[in-house]
Amino acid sequence: MLKAVNTTNMAGIRTIGDFNDFEQLYEAIHQILPEEGEDMEVEDSRLRVLGFCYDLRHALMGDRDYEYVDNSLNDDIIQQLGIVGPKKNLYLSFPTYYLEMIFVTFALNYFISEYEARRKKTTWDSYPGIVRNFQNSVLACLKETLTPKKFVNSIRLLNSNPSILKNYMTQYIDLLNLRFLEWDPIKREQNISILIKRIIEKRTEYQQIERKIMQAAYKYQCLPSEIELNEEYPEHIDW
Repeated sequence: MLKAVNTTNMAGIRTIGDFNDFEQLYEAIHQILPEEGEDMEVEDSRLRVLGFCYDLRHALMGDRDYEYVDNSLNDDIIQQLGIVGPKKNLYLSFPTYYLEMIFVTFALNYFISEYEARRKKTTWDSYPGIVRNFQNSVLACLKETLTPKKFVNSIRLLNSNPSILKNYMTQYIDLLNLRFLEWDPIKREQNISILIKRIIEKRTEYQQIERKIMQAAYKYQCLPSEIELNEEYPEHIDW
């Protein structure tokens, strides 16, 4: 069963699950996403979701973390069944930047909505449900982290009209990721709900970033998506 938990120092959210969990989620996300170039208004956001899938894929290949989780198979059950088996299961895991995970979770609302509109719900389809299950695991993590009031407000924002995603300047997510990583764990936890608000509402700071990106794209005669922040992610992160 998929699970999302805060990393030790609140730098990110760790996705945990067995091989089948990760394989199903990887397949489901790819099914609901549009093809490259099919919906250019959300192409940059599609790439951010694929970035999460990149980690899913590498976890399946054994290139990420793992941990052993109790499976509730105790001595009494083992004796009753007359079997010999491990009491722990191997689970795969990997961390994602906190605000990156929030953005991916929100972006998936748009892609699910568009996928279901294309399908017109003519047949039963498990893919949206699998992705929703993943989103629910992230929301469960938030519920354990935020105060009840902050959680309710954050849910309201994450359930906003998914069309907000259209032409979203995802460089803003990089800016917030980098800022978040500079803070200590306490400040990170205290500011999660505030930054969720900034991601969704796209207020003054976002608008300033958007203007700068558009000006740079015009100056260099390139696509806005080709403009990068003049900052780099740290090589080592104390998750």
